[in-house]
Amino acid sequence: MKEKIYVEIAGIRLGIVSEEGGEYVESVAKAIDERITSMVKKNKNCSILEAALFCAMDSHSRGEADSKKVKNLEAQVALYQAHVNRLKKENEELRTKLASHE
Repeated sequence: MKEKIYVEIAGIRLGIVSEEGGEYVESVAKAIDERITSMVKKNKNCSILEAALFCAMDSHSRGEADSKKVKNLEAQVALYQAHVNRLKKENEELRTKLASHE
């Protein structure tokens, strides 16, 4: 069930509607807030907006990379499953052949 959770990121209060639950949304908001705050503190020329945009770009880039990894892993799993199915069939054929020789 969706619920509205209020969080604060970089001094801005936001109402987030999510099915994930309050603890999860709050932990994500805290992590983002810490990243933005750290960027702004380390680089005085970096505004909150710029830091937020960098965080968004970084998160999107990581998400894209993770999606590629998932697709590769899914392809590997499908290949392994095909091998397993072939081996099961071969095993059954050998069992049948062995049983017919007994």
